[in-house]
Amino acid sequence: MNFERGESSLFVIKKKNEDLKNQIKSKEKIKIIKLYSYTIPKLEKYDLKKGRILKIKAKIILIDIGFKYDCILSKKELQILKINPRINELIDVIVEKLDYKGKCFLSYIKANKIKSWNRIKTAYRKNELVSFLVLSRTKGGLIVSLYNIDCFLPGSQIEYKKVTNFDYYVGKILIGKIVKINKTTKNIVVSHKIIIEKKNIKRKALIISNLNKGIIVEGVVKNITNYGGFVDLGCSLDGLCHISDISWKRIKHPVEKINLGERRNFLILSVDRHRKRVQLGIKQMIIDNWKSVIKKIFVSGKIIKGKINFLINFGILVEIYPCFEGLLHKKEEFKFHYKIYPKKMFKIGNVINILILGSKLKHKKIYFSFKII
Repeated sequence: MNFERGESSLFVIKKKNEDLKNQIKSKEKIKIIKLYSYTIPKLEKYDLKKGRILKIKAKIILIDIGFKYDCILSKKELQILKINPRINELIDVIVEKLDYKGKCFLSYIKANKIKSWNRIKTAYRKNELVSFLVLSRTKGGLIVSLYNIDCFLPGSQIEYKKVTNFDYYVGKILIGKIVKINKTTKNIVVSHKIIIEKKNIKRKALIISNLNKGIIVEGVVKNITNYGGFVDLGCSLDGLCHISDISWKRIKHPVEKINLGERRNFLILSVDRHRKRVQLGIKQMIIDNWKSVIKKIFVSGKIIKGKINFLINFGILVEIYPCFEGLLHKKEEFKFHYKIYPKKMFKIGNVINILILGSKLKHKKIYFSFKII
């Protein structure tokens, strides 16, 4: 009996020793597993990684990104972009999917898009200059490529002048800045006009500081309205030539004397530096001989012939010399009865006799009357 008891106690001791050894081994194993797990990077979906191409198969490419398994990239993605992969080549990829078996699927195209978006956001935040390729025209502007992402360039942000031929810019590389990013719709708006703005502000200030009344400047007629023509003087500085300052002869519309896109000289009549407005004139440069013409031809008491150009209710506008018109008022002495409307007595183009009554050189006005001979 004593022998059996001693034998059983020895068995228990051995078993305890074995259990203790197993516990020590399991703890060491756990430590080793933890140490090993620390060497393997933790991957999450949409992580951007740089991987090395290990093997190229028919439909997939095996890539090492430091994960415990080789990751899978569809070969079709590189074929779409016409890229020929090479063994040991480093490429940027993004973790697209992690399945329950531990397999990791990658994407090259999405990685490039994320890189491009990050570059765009950085350029926008730092207000950097960027260059973009004009791909095509669209309604209201152009579609441009910036870091392989399509962006919108509005027509108003192309140049300072109004752009009518959008096709001219297709295929060109322009420099500009990113002016708006919509993170929700992923829309990006760029501007080429904005980089010209700073240069033009300084040039515009310099130009307008050197402009004074009486100076003759050269400009291009950029727009024509019923009341005059707008003239481009350079660096987005415009001047207005009013219809009354285009010709001494009465005209119905500015197009009778000036043409769109015409380059010619203008006389500065006034400069508003605060509002950056310039008033221009044409007729003031060509009628400096007004006084001499008045003294030689329009002598008081002289009877001359004039051509009727306009008929109005209170009188007639008569051309008595090239670029010289005067009003023959219906109440004037020596002429038709004031109760009779001129439109009933005369027609445009009729030639009538005019009696010169006098003139005011200061206001460049001539006074005359209708004379029946």
